[in-house]
Amino acid sequence: MAHSQLFSRSVLPGGEQRQAVRIWGALVLALITIGAIVAPLRVVLGADLIPHPALLDGLLTLLFAADIAVNAAESRRTGLPYGRRLLACDIIAAVPFYLLPGPSWLLFLRLFKLVRVGRAMSLWRAQHLHRWNALRLVYFIYWLAIAVHWLATGWLALRGIPPAADRWTLYLRSLYWCISTITTIGYGDITPANNAQIVYAIVVMIFGVGMYGYVIANISTIIGNLQPARTRYLANMEKLGAFMRSREIPPAMQRRIRDYYGYVWEHRLGYDETSIVQGLPPGLLVEVSLFLKRDIIQKVPFFKGAGEDLIREIALVMHPVVYTPGDFIFRAGEPGADMYFIARGHCEVVGTDGRSVVATLREGDFFGEIALLEHRGRSASIRAVTYCDLYRLDKESFERVIAKFPEFAAHLGARSAGRRAGESDAETRRPAGR
Repeated sequence: MAHSQLFSRSVLPGGEQRQAVRIWGALVLALITIGAIVAPLRVVLGADLIPHPALLDGLLTLLFAADIAVNAAESRRTGLPYGRRLLACDIIAAVPFYLLPGPSWLLFLRLFKLVRVGRAMSLWRAQHLHRWNALRLVYFIYWLAIAVHWLATGWLALRGIPPAADRWTLYLRSLYWCISTITTIGYGDITPANNAQIVYAIVVMIFGVGMYGYVIANISTIIGNLQPARTRYLANMEKLGAFMRSREIPPAMQRRIRDYYGYVWEHRLGYDETSIVQGLPPGLLVEVSLFLKRDIIQKVPFFKGAGEDLIREIALVMHPVVYTPGDFIFRAGEPGADMYFIARGHCEVVGTDGRSVVATLREGDFFGEIALLEHRGRSASIRAVTYCDLYRLDKESFERVIAKFPEFAAHLGARSAGRRAGESDAETRRPAGR
């Protein structure tokens, strides 16, 4: 139990503890892989072919036994069950069969530990779904390499090893035969010499056909899905092009549409932020919304000093919008119904003459806040200079949130009254220090 205490809460903080467990898991997986490679070589080619076999056996036994203690401690810490099958496989793999009298094939019992590799791969898949296609390709290569190694040593065992032969040369020739058979190349320069070898060759051929079919059916899908967002984007662009041609949309407008989708792809990978975050559970949705919007909310003067609950509610009702270069976000004289926050891009404040530029607004700036506080028309026009990613806060949502916080609503009412008494409606504001 001393090994399990190494990872207990009383010894390591949470982050360091998780890091230590990950490092330990990587070490164990590396040793499992080494054991899976060495075990058949020792049984077929002899223990003397591996340097210091007793040291390797002792190290594997010690670390596999310690791994049981670590897994038990981690199970208690996380509350996740150890699992009877996994525990049984770990115990069998940790038994020092090399110290017991019996046939050498007992070393193969260490291979029960490969269940741990399968479990680790399942956990990685759950934790890294965005890389699942790449991981699936890596997993396939890993298990194929292990299987080819085992099949090659099995063929070598059936062929027999002459006393004075170079055992590594024989293994290499066996590996050559196995790969050529599995890949359906089969040069025929190494052929079975008895019934047992014939049956074994048939099994390897069937395995090769199955593997070849799997590769043909899935490898293109795996590689194609390494970038699913790009695949979806190209498909959408193809459909969009067909639509614009069929409806005879003018070339200039087609170019603007393509430029817009190109911008959305480059900066958002074609995903709509709202549709993605709305699928999150409520608690996580709040955390993500605050992470994305807290800084720009707190730069607004009349939100300074607002409580955490109010900021959380405001973040949840802000929605992303995109404007293309030259678009007017609103024009002077229009009734105000929403406020905007600039997340990316440049906007300019256009004078009442429609031509002169009064000011330039950049990332982190905001405008249109008077629409939330007072019923006035817009006093200036705002035009996008570049592609602009904005967050929009509409008046209806704002009033619904403010109604839950009467003290803050009273504060805004007094502020608005003060503005009407002595302040001009500049319509645009920039954070302090900009």
